[in-house]
Amino acid sequence: MFFILGASFLILLSLTLVALWGLERLSSTKLIPRAKVEEYWTGEERRQHLRFKHVLEVEYNIEKKPRLTNSRTLDISKGGMKLVLDEKLPSGAIIDVKIQIPEKKIIEVEGRVIWTKESEGRDAQGKRFFHSGIKFIGIREPSGIRLAEYINYLELQNKEG
Repeated sequence: MFFILGASFLILLSLTLVALWGLERLSSTKLIPRAKVEEYWTGEERRQHLRFKHVLEVEYNIEKKPRLTNSRTLDISKGGMKLVLDEKLPSGAIIDVKIQIPEKKIIEVEGRVIWTKESEGRDAQGKRFFHSGIKFIGIREPSGIRLAEYINYLELQNKEG
């Protein structure tokens, strides 16, 4: 008898807690205003790493193929860069990149193509260009130190100017 009363009490208590939890969730969703993401954007950078518009010469090859191709950056950060290319790179492709920074130093990185889109502009011969967002997935040392130092230098320049 005592067992049946105890089990009934536990079941009734569980149902009450579930009902209260459901009411709490329902009432809290009514209090949260719904809005478009654009309304919350303050114009500040929302990326994980601050990007710096800086043109640097690069050489890259796609997925360990022996052919090196020249390109340049449009911007760079601690986590990635945007390249301007004369070919469309597939999303997800792995590329090895050698970035030439001032003072003839080379930064070697491995990156993944996150996105690629066609540029609006064309060169004098009408050739198409593409922009690709590259996320760094591997940086060989001492390249990691050089990249960090260079980004810190760009950050200081950005604050001064």
